[in-house]
Amino acid sequence: MDFGTLFRLANILTLLRLFLIPPFIFCFQADMMRTALAIFVIAALTDHFDGRIARIQGVTSFGKFMDPLADKLLIGAALICLALFKHVDHGLIPMWMVIVIIGREVLVTLLRIVFIAKYGEVVSASQWGKYKMTSQLIVVAIGLLLLTFQDQQITEFILKARGPIYFMMYLPLALTVGSGVEFLINNRKALSALILSTRYDPEAGA
Repeated sequence: MDFGTLFRLANILTLLRLFLIPPFIFCFQADMMRTALAIFVIAALTDHFDGRIARIQGVTSFGKFMDPLADKLLIGAALICLALFKHVDHGLIPMWMVIVIIGREVLVTLLRIVFIAKYGEVVSASQWGKYKMTSQLIVVAIGLLLLTFQDQQITEFILKARGPIYFMMYLPLALTVGSGVEFLINNRKALSALILSTRYDPEAGA
């Protein structure tokens, strides 16, 4: 890959999303919720615009792989922060939700890497995968927005063991599992060839 391809605007926005993850975690842990929210929204906007720009400039293999990876790392960091929220013993969402969502992302990412290494094929995110990502970004952003409220009664309601953030998380959870199943179905031939050590032709389709 040449530097001209790597430093296309869409790819720069993807890299920016990665670089925003550490300051987001720092601000969240430091109770700087407004700043954490602002950083997260900026990162989410880079996800929106890099896709639009890539469709104009042309999608690169780097972008096809790194864009969903950057999304996964951003969401994973946000979910862990919510699950380990230091002001309540139970966290804002249960750890099992985080494990299911991150587990799906790890599995899909590993399979993408294997498909690239074995077949030279970069598997793009499907439409359901994009719905999943959008729902994750929206729910986390709303959760961060709720945490910026200073009113005591609102805060007590938000920090309940089964508060609004917990219930909202079921939508992205369902889409995450569903899109993971869709990924396995769409790539069943490549996966079967991988497991059975048989020949697979990417040009023949999923």
